[in-house]
Amino acid sequence: MPRHDPFDFISSTVNLDDPAEHDNANRFMASALARVIECLPVIAQSAALTAGQYLSDAVTADEVLAVRAELWSWIQGREQSDERDVLRIRTVICALHGMDAEAPCDKIEYFLMFWERSGLSMDQLAAAISDVYKVAYRAP
Repeated sequence: MPRHDPFDFISSTVNLDDPAEHDNANRFMASALARVIECLPVIAQSAALTAGQYLSDAVTADEVLAVRAELWSWIQGREQSDERDVLRIRTVICALHGMDAEAPCDKIEYFLMFWERSGLSMDQLAAAISDVYKVAYRAP
């Protein structure tokens, strides 16, 4: 039976606890966000680009931290809100967390939860899974 939950699908495809998978987890989140950048709130659009730039060493960890702090500040007091824009900003925040601090499985799980709850395109998510993990995921 095919796995329809994207987290179950990814975690059954690769070992997310393997440090060798950390870069792929970051690439996956950055790739997915780049595909839906026009759907993100304006403040999160540049932050999503920062996630991709960090992968190519175009920005520093300190710059990523500053961008992440700005996003948290923007949603302050609404962190638990189900507002679409807050959920989308939380999705970007997940992509801006360093993979060495926590297990990639936690970050990807939260990333996917916020992605789905915010209504971002599951087809674009499937394309990012395919590009990074080289497996075909069919969105429900």
